[in-house]
Amino acid sequence: MRKRIIQVSRLTFWLATLLLISHCSVSSVPMQVLMPAEVAIENDIENVGIMDHSRRDSRRLVDLAEEFLTRESTGADAIAAEFSLKGLAEKLNAAPRFTPVVIYGEQAAGVDLFAMPRELPWEAVRRICDRYRLDALIVLEKFDSDIQVRDRGSRKKEEESKRHDIRLTISVSSGWKIYVPDSRRVIDADIYHDSKHWDASGKSRREALRRLPDKRDAINEAAYFSGMRYGERISPTWVTLTRTYYSKGCPEFESAKRYVKSGDWDAAERLWQDVARGADREFAGKAMYNLAFSAEIRGRLEQAYNLANEAYTRYGNRKAYHYMRDLQTRILEQRRLREQLD
Repeated sequence: MRKRIIQVSRLTFWLATLLLISHCSVSSVPMQVLMPAEVAIENDIENVGIMDHSRRDSRRLVDLAEEFLTRESTGADAIAAEFSLKGLAEKLNAAPRFTPVVIYGEQAAGVDLFAMPRELPWEAVRRICDRYRLDALIVLEKFDSDIQVRDRGSRKKEEESKRHDIRLTISVSSGWKIYVPDSRRVIDADIYHDSKHWDASGKSRREALRRLPDKRDAINEAAYFSGMRYGERISPTWVTLTRTYYSKGCPEFESAKRYVKSGDWDAAERLWQDVARGADREFAGKAMYNLAFSAEIRGRLEQAYNLANEAYTRYGNRKAYHYMRDLQTRILEQRRLREQLD
């Protein structure tokens, strides 16, 4: 029995060693990719206004009860709503699709706390769009926040003292509509429910509470995040993807890694092409995979897919098989993006 345990331990050791070697044989490169919006909006809509229409003109009993129970200040949601507008504007500014204008002082009346309000009068929409030379008006028509502070229990730390864990959760509900005055259409109406969490710990509950952010600042941050989230729905958005490539195992791969770091993709590709033409099928498949990776980095998605397909079908590179699916997704997204940007 002891001999078998030793054999199993050795097998586990060698498997772990091989896994570590395999992991160390690749390097990663981040790249910025413009992803298409979830909702496609007509290409002739470019200049958009962003306006708050979420404030209530009359205080309802449920609002007063909510503020009493959560100790929210009267104007907390009104201020946070402005942060939501700013978050949306920043997200739209970061992409080449829209030119946003945040509009203040155009507050209209009448909003139900629990539902989206009735649509704005088209005469008012037309007047605002003409004044600011807009193609459409994006309106925040519902905004509400909720605060929860919960104990996450206590735990021993190094058997010395207890640590108290606290979690602050800000839940934001925001409803948006997009008005197009020329066709008198509401082309998108959506309610977003977002939450952000902050954790803190201390030797006592009071100390943990002191380490949490100010509640008003937390509400504003959650509202800003909510606005950015809606921006991802209606506008192309830059995201960071990470790709890996083979960087060790032969001298050409190690030399190519230095060229990748310096941004000399032509020199790196020449080395990988030499390996791909070699007699070693395993390294040829890895080199072909690297060439696919380089093509994607340089924006040649169709070429990248063909090279990854060759790395898998001709050389049996399993990593290329999974990479092909990622590239298929990117090709479809690129087509949608071209349609949205046109």
